[in-house]
Amino acid sequence: MILETFFQDLRIGLRVLFKEKSFCALAVFVLAVGICGVTTMFSVIDGVLLRGMPFPEPAQLVDVQWRDPKQPPEVTTNLLPADYLELRPAQRSFTDLAAYLNLSTINITITRTPQRLQGAYVTENFFSVLGVKPVLGRDFTADDNRPEAPRVALISHTTWQHEFNGARGIVGQTVRLNGRAATIIGVMPPGFAFPQQEQIWLPLFNTFAPPARNFQVAAGLGIAAAPNVGILARLKPGVTLAQAGQEWDALAARLAGMYPDTNKLLTEASVRPLIQNFVGRNQRMMLYLMFGAVVGVLLIACVNVMNMQFARATLRHKELAVRNALGATRARLVRQMLTENVLLAGLGAVAGVLLSLYAIDLFNEALAIQIPPPPSWVHFAIDPRVLAFTVGVAMLAAVGSGLLPAFLASRANAADALKDAGRGNTSRATNVLTRGLVITQIGLACALLVLSTLVIRSVVNQQRIDYGYDPGTVLAARVGLFSTDDYPAEADRRKFYERVLRELRATPGIASAAVSSRFRMIVAGNGPYEVDGVSYATERDRPQGSFENVSEGYFETLGLKVIAGRDFTSDDNDARQPVVIVSASFARKNFGTASAALGRKVRPFGGGNSGPWRTVVGVAPDTVMQAPPFSPTVNTVGMFIPLNVLTPPFATLLVRPPGGSPHAIDDQLRKAVAAVDPNLPLYFVETPRRAQDDVLAQNRILATMFSLFGGVATLLAAVGVYGVMAFAVNQRTQEFGVRMALGAGRRQILVMVLDQGGRQLFVGLALGLLGALLLVLWFTGAYAGLFFGVNRFDPAIYGFVVLLLSAVAALSCLVPALRATRVDPMVALRAE
Repeated sequence: MILETFFQDLRIGLRVLFKEKSFCALAVFVLAVGICGVTTMFSVIDGVLLRGMPFPEPAQLVDVQWRDPKQPPEVTTNLLPADYLELRPAQRSFTDLAAYLNLSTINITITRTPQRLQGAYVTENFFSVLGVKPVLGRDFTADDNRPEAPRVALISHTTWQHEFNGARGIVGQTVRLNGRAATIIGVMPPGFAFPQQEQIWLPLFNTFAPPARNFQVAAGLGIAAAPNVGILARLKPGVTLAQAGQEWDALAARLAGMYPDTNKLLTEASVRPLIQNFVGRNQRMMLYLMFGAVVGVLLIACVNVMNMQFARATLRHKELAVRNALGATRARLVRQMLTENVLLAGLGAVAGVLLSLYAIDLFNEALAIQIPPPPSWVHFAIDPRVLAFTVGVAMLAAVGSGLLPAFLASRANAADALKDAGRGNTSRATNVLTRGLVITQIGLACALLVLSTLVIRSVVNQQRIDYGYDPGTVLAARVGLFSTDDYPAEADRRKFYERVLRELRATPGIASAAVSSRFRMIVAGNGPYEVDGVSYATERDRPQGSFENVSEGYFETLGLKVIAGRDFTSDDNDARQPVVIVSASFARKNFGTASAALGRKVRPFGGGNSGPWRTVVGVAPDTVMQAPPFSPTVNTVGMFIPLNVLTPPFATLLVRPPGGSPHAIDDQLRKAVAAVDPNLPLYFVETPRRAQDDVLAQNRILATMFSLFGGVATLLAAVGVYGVMAFAVNQRTQEFGVRMALGAGRRQILVMVLDQGGRQLFVGLALGLLGALLLVLWFTGAYAGLFFGVNRFDPAIYGFVVLLLSAVAALSCLVPALRATRVDPMVALRAE
C-alpha cells in the first residue's frame, strides 16, 4: 500500500512539474549550483582529510618532531639523525619508528640518458612501519642501511612502468644513481608514492653516514652538515597520542640537557597524527573556509527554492483544497509536495554532479603543479562516498526547502479556499517567513561577498608582487651535485660551477650567466643574523633575514646593478676577506642608508658556529627573497654571500640572452652542462616567472572559486528578492487597485513597494556585515596568511559590497514595483 501510494505521488509529481516547466527549470538550476559546490568541496576534503592514508590502521601512524615551547605550536623541527638513533631503542610508546628524508633529487642514468627522479632516503624499517611490502623483489634490510654496503634501491610501480617498460627482469638490474652503480632490489605496489610523490627510495645511512654528536656546521651559514630527518612511528596498542607525547616531552627535555649545543631550545615534542605533517593547519583552515562558503551558497539556493515553493503553494491553494475536499489527508498533501521537491532535488543533484566533474578536474590540475608536491594519497574524484554524500545533501535540500511550504500550504481550510474567488490567500506567517528568508539570503550573500572580495584581493596582490627584476627575461635550471658520490668535496662542486660558467659565458647567444643557491628563484634560505657592535639579550632578539649564495655576475644576469660599493669578483673568498653584499632594505633597516652600510660587519647567526664576521662591500637593489606562499609577508631583507664560500650541492643555473625569449637558449644551456658532466640531468628548466606562476596556481584556483561563490551568491540573492517581491505584488494587486481608486498615485505605489524591499535589504545587509566581520576576525586568527596585503576592514571593500547588493536588490525590486504601478483599478477591483 505504501509503495503503491509512493509511485502514485511520483507520477503526480512528474506530471505537475512537467506542466510547470519554468518553475522546474529554475528550481533545478538553483539547486544544481548549490549542490555542485558542496559536492566539489566534499570531494576535495575527502581526498585530503577524510579518506586518510592508504595504510593498515592509519590512525596509529604518528609524526614526531621537536619544538621550542616559547614558539607557536605549529613551529616544529625535524630530529637530528643522532636523536633518532639514540631514542629508537629507548622509547616505549611505539612498536617502531623510522626516519626519512623526502623530496630529494635522485640523479639516475638509464641507457645513457640522465634523468632526475624525486626520491626519499629511508631507514630499513620505513616500509614495515607503514605496513607496505614490495610487489616485486624484497624490502631493505639493516645491512643495506650501512655506509659500506653496496647501493640498492626500491622504485615505484609508475617508475617501473614508465622508465623500464614494466620489464619483469627489473629486480637485480644495475643503474647509475647519483654517480654510483646501484642495484634495483624491488618494486613498490601500484599507487604507492609516499610521502610526497616519491619515485625511488634509497637507504638513508648508506648515503648519509650516521653523524656524530659534535654537530658539524657548514662554514658561515649555520647549516648542519647532516640533514635533519622526519620521523614516523606506529603507536603500540593501548597507547594514546597524549601518553606518547608525555614520554617524548621527557625525552626531548633529557636530550636538551645532555646536548645543549644542538638541542638546548628544543625541550618539548610534537606527537601528532602523521597526516597532519602533510596537511598543515593552514591548508585545513582553507578547506574549511571554502566548504563553509559553498554551504552558504547551498543555503541561499535552498532559501530561494523555499520562497519559490511558498509562492507556488499559494497559487495552488484551490487545487490543494479540492484534494482535501475529496478526502486527501493533510499528511498526504504534505507528502505529495515533498515528493515533488525530492524530484527537483534529484534532478539538481544529477546536474550538480555533472558540473562538479569539471570543477574537480580544475583542482586535480592545480595538484599536478603544486609546490611542494601534494601527499601521495591525495586525489580528487567522484567516488561512492562522494555520491552518497551528494544524495544525502540532495535529500536535506529537498526536505529543508520543501517541508515548511508544504506544511503551511496544507493547513488551509478547504471551505474557505474554495469560497475564495481568486484574491491573494497568504497568511501572516507565510508573509513573515518569506520576508525573513529574503533577509537571510541577503545576509549570507553579503558575508560571502565580503570574504570573497578580501580573498580575491589577497590573491591579486600575490600575483602582482614586484620581484625586483623581470622574471621573464632569464632562463633558470636546477642541478644536484651529490657530496657522497661524484662530487665528494666542496672543491669538486666549486670546480664544476666554475667550468659550467666558463662554458656558458663562451656560448654564443648567452649574454651572461650565474649560479644561485635560491630554489627555482622563488625562495631563499631564511634565519637570524647579527650586526657587529649590536648587543642582543637573547638568541630570539636577533632579526630575521634571507640568505643566498651567488656567483659573480648574478646581479648582471638579473638585469640589476649594485647601487653602492662593488659587485662580487671571482677572487672573493674567506681566506682573502669574508665579504657580503646586502639588499637595500637590509641597509636601511640596520644602517639607515646604503652608503652607511659599506664597511660594516654582519653575519648569519648559527649559535656557537656563526662563522666569520663579513664586511659589507656592496648594496644591491631589493629583490624578493621570501614571499607567499612560503612566507606570510614579502621579505627583501637579505644577504648575498659568495658562492665559493659554501658551494651548495643543489643550485640554480641562470642564463640571460641578449634579447628575445629565454627559451631560445634552452639547447645551449643543456649542451654546456653536458660538456662538463654528461651524467648530470637538468630539471625545472624554466623562467622564474613560470616558477612564480606554478607556486600561485592554487591561489588562482582559490580566487576563481571565491569569485564564483560571490557571483553565484549575488545571482541567487537577486533571484530570491525578485521572486518574493513579484509574489508580494501579485498578492497585493487588489490592494493597489483600491489605493489607486482612492487617489494614490503611481509614485506612491512605487515607493510603497520599494520601501518594503528596502527594509528587507537594510536588515539583511546589517546582519551580513556583522557576520562578515566575525568571519574575518576568526579566519585572521586561524590563518594569518589569508589576507595578504589587504586591510581586513577596508571601508572601500565593505562599501563596494553594500553598493553592489543594493544595486542588485533595487533592480530586483524595480521590475515588480513598476508592474504594481501599471495596475488598472477597475480590473483589480472587478474580483471584489
